[in-house]
Amino acid sequence: MTPQDQRHLLAWYDLEKRDLPWRRTSDPYAIWVSEIMLQQTQIATVLPYFQRWMGQFPTVQSLAAADEQDVLSLWQGLGYYRRCGMLLAGARFVTKNGIPAGVENWLKVPGIGRYTAAAIASISQSDPAPLVDGNVERVFARFTGCESSGQALHKRAWQWAEASLFRARPGDWNQALMELGACVCKPAEAKCTCCPLRSSCVANTLGLQRELPHRPPKLEAAKLQEIVRIPYYSGSFGVRQIAAGEWWQGMWEFPRVRVGSAEQDLGPGVSELAGVVKYQVTNHKLTMETYVHHCEVRVESLKWVSLGALESLPLPAPQRRALALALLRLREPAILLARQR
Repeated sequence: MTPQDQRHLLAWYDLEKRDLPWRRTSDPYAIWVSEIMLQQTQIATVLPYFQRWMGQFPTVQSLAAADEQDVLSLWQGLGYYRRCGMLLAGARFVTKNGIPAGVENWLKVPGIGRYTAAAIASISQSDPAPLVDGNVERVFARFTGCESSGQALHKRAWQWAEASLFRARPGDWNQALMELGACVCKPAEAKCTCCPLRSSCVANTLGLQRELPHRPPKLEAAKLQEIVRIPYYSGSFGVRQIAAGEWWQGMWEFPRVRVGSAEQDLGPGVSELAGVVKYQVTNHKLTMETYVHHCEVRVESLKWVSLGALESLPLPAPQRRALALALLRLREPAILLARQR
């Protein structure tokens, strides 16, 4: 990338960049939160979560002192819950050891990898560190005509980012590249007429925008079947905390098992089918049969809560959908009254 290309891109960014709340601050913590939330999640989805998060946990110290269940509840619905747990662990590490300075020190924080460390350090601390996300990778492939894919493409993109870095304004430069990929050099539609790099772009010159970047073969999603039984007794629901190492660890759920696995003993009672929930986690497509289990007694191994308490309890989205099916099945006046409130 020539110095003229660099000037064109930065001038475009200064004029066209979106007004986002994390761009109005140089606070490393706020930028850190935004970067974690933005992983595999669209900006439109993140915006309200970021605002609520910063309202409740405005400093890294306030997050570090928070209860894990309160943190998970605030994250609820954003998905990829492991990010939330690592953000909390990182906040406690930073509160104990101080705000890191530079990429190498940010990499010591739990839950922070190469990209996130470079983003925080370059944007909030002007550390001349390159970064590569999916947007930058796509800009690189089209701008240079790189025909690699997968890890080879990712490696070459990092090398290009290092060589192309505008060191006088590293934070703005990195954001400019990401903004270009997000708003102009889009996956399905490259808006080349609006691109400040179009005159130097190989894909634009050769008409390769739709071909680049090359994608590795897509892995077929694994299909799994589950059963969830929602224990119900006298207006209360039985839940359990999800163990470490499982999806959504630390959150709460109704007893759930894979088809063919031994189910939890819910004691005497009757189960009735409420419906089916379909969802996807990473590369897994799951079908979850949902039952309401009318318990004759409360099982001691479960935590029993009212419907109102379930509203504030951190439940994964598929579990909330299962609960909605169960409520349609239940006809007790107490449940209907609670729903109206």
